[in-house]
Amino acid sequence: MEIKLDKHELELCEYIGKKRSAIARSNNVFDAKIGDQNGVEADIQGFKAEYAFAKCINVFPDFGLSPRSGSYDGITHKQARYDIKSTKYKTGNLLTTLKVNPDVDIYILAYVNNNLVCFIGWAHKMKLIKNENIKDLGHGKGYFLSRSELNSF
Repeated sequence: MEIKLDKHELELCEYIGKKRSAIARSNNVFDAKIGDQNGVEADIQGFKAEYAFAKCINVFPDFGLSPRSGSYDGITHKQARYDIKSTKYKTGNLLTTLKVNPDVDIYILAYVNNNLVCFIGWAHKMKLIKNENIKDLGHGKGYFLSRSELNSF
């Protein structure tokens, strides 16, 4: 699945991503990203993926700007609570922190490149959250699933 964001959608995603980042940092919400990008870039990239997925499955995106830690990014029509994990790497894999989020049912991997968002696949939480999936790719330990292990859309 692939979504191209137009100029106005990109501006909206950048605005929401920057605002969320500023609100989170000013409220001492821990930045739990795994990677070398700065927090603002990660928040913009992440919101692009959230917005594009909501658009793709025809649900209203969460435009909330309150400080939050954990929770989920949205709910599918089948009532699955999802968390989008985004990467700027075309060959990226699904990575999450070791903090288990009780509010999430499925994890979705998105590749984000400027205005293009490609949804690589998804996994049930119980497939991802296993001791044998813990890896350290140089930025701390986290749960890891190869993109080849993900369910297709």
